[in-house]
Amino acid sequence: MSTLIVPGVRVEARFDVLPPLPAPSGILGAVGIVDRPPAGTIGVTKPSEIRDLIGPGTQVTMPEVIHALANGASEAIISPVLGGSPASVELNNNDDTPQAALILRCRSNGSWGNDLRVQVTSIDDSEGNPVRVNIRLFIDGQEVESFNDLRDAPGASDDVFEAINRNSRYVVAVDPGFESSLPSAGTVLFPTAEPVDVTTDTADVIFQLLLATGVAPEGLSVEIGVDGTSGEISMDVFQGGLQESLTGMVLNPDDDNYLPYVLETQSTYIRARSQPFRENSLPAATTVLAPFVGGDSPNVDAYRTAIELLADDPRIDLVLASIEPGRETSDVIEIHQALLAHCVTMADNGAPRIAFGTVTAENAGNLDAIRDHSAAVRNRRFVLIAPPGAAGVVAGTIGRLRPHFSPTFKNVPMQGIAPSSYRESQLNRLLGSTTNLLVVQQRAGRGVIVLRGLDTTGDQISVTRVADQAIRETKAISENFIGRLNTDEARVALRQQIVATFTRMERENALVPSTDGSDPAFLVDVYSTQQDFAQGIVRIDIAVRPVRAIDYIYASIRVKN
Repeated sequence: MSTLIVPGVRVEARFDVLPPLPAPSGILGAVGIVDRPPAGTIGVTKPSEIRDLIGPGTQVTMPEVIHALANGASEAIISPVLGGSPASVELNNNDDTPQAALILRCRSNGSWGNDLRVQVTSIDDSEGNPVRVNIRLFIDGQEVESFNDLRDAPGASDDVFEAINRNSRYVVAVDPGFESSLPSAGTVLFPTAEPVDVTTDTADVIFQLLLATGVAPEGLSVEIGVDGTSGEISMDVFQGGLQESLTGMVLNPDDDNYLPYVLETQSTYIRARSQPFRENSLPAATTVLAPFVGGDSPNVDAYRTAIELLADDPRIDLVLASIEPGRETSDVIEIHQALLAHCVTMADNGAPRIAFGTVTAENAGNLDAIRDHSAAVRNRRFVLIAPPGAAGVVAGTIGRLRPHFSPTFKNVPMQGIAPSSYRESQLNRLLGSTTNLLVVQQRAGRGVIVLRGLDTTGDQISVTRVADQAIRETKAISENFIGRLNTDEARVALRQQIVATFTRMERENALVPSTDGSDPAFLVDVYSTQQDFAQGIVRIDIAVRPVRAIDYIYASIRVKN
């Protein structure tokens, strides 16, 4: 405050440190192969956002995120695993000289696509010429998608390209003749309201432009620009001057900036039909299931890189990795160990989290292999789950619960995943001190439940979550005092805010006193020695006792005469 020269009054207001809001919980960090990788991480709060933001193929490659959000996770932060290549299959038409009619290409990279198979059946007219086709997709003999009564009708909802590209979660339909083609730059005029062909440099029709409903053709023109390096297309629409400028469009049907979709959603004047105008774009009927080939998965290092990106969001308290079902067990364990290392590091940085992973389908019935898997990730920050693929449903269920609530004996909506079916003797090993597996299994009179909510060290998950909550609350409160004067008043205020927070946790029964009442639920001491004072250090010593759930009840009954 400046010194007064002329007599008067200058008043300064000093504000107390505002306590932070309670730490959030139930925020999931997930890594996996995505359809349309974003730049960095992206947050979603409901399954429909996944399709809109990172592509429908992500629903196939990261089902755990769908399950977690459906079961109660408040938000999912997705970090894409980059690398690999998509599987595809080329289907010929039924001409006398067959040629490729279309290419079905997986939306997402990965060797999982090599397990896809396609069956094409045709519907012929009275002369035996195919007029419609049915296309069915299979994985491991099970039908996963079907598209019926498709025809060669560009722009129609039942066109073979339109129907697949709009509705399939697994594949896109690409015309082999124009897969890598670009339109020629220039100006397109609309002499009438009829659609106008847009051609390549070789004069092949690549798509058509047509007027949006209610738009008059008089004086309307479209100037097309093409970037041959990036493959991006721009369009400037003129009608009595520049009306619209659309940039960054591409001809990949599995891209957010797919030209027909951009025009449909962002343009007031024009639309596009993306299908090529070939004489026969219908694939011929297949005699056997045609396999997809060429799919390749990202390596383990790509998963590590994606896991590292989750460190950018300190709100995350649960993490998992969506791993392809056919991945080698050694790769799965390496990815789980990377998740565990990430959780341990983030706990040291004041943003603790718990990792979830499942046993592999190959080892689900091998108790010794499960024990080895559990031993490889033994830590209170890792939860190993059975059955395979249930990491998302368990993480979502736990994320829905308050941190001090144990998942033991809680019902778990399995989202179509079959629960485990271990015998009692097997459960005695899996739930014992050597393995510590979180088993989701059906139990008579209870439904499908978590038999015991424990991590790979054998401790209750809820205990770690309460400790993590205490860490987050203490860090958030303490950070508000950085830069304040190291006075007794500041230290008392710091202690009061921490005590107030832990008192709230005690009243919520997250922290409890000892069973005999001799020891309180928590202890807090805030101090600074003279040497600490000289170095700008304040120390906080805290002891907390998280509540524990009842896992076992032993009853004694005396029968009296």
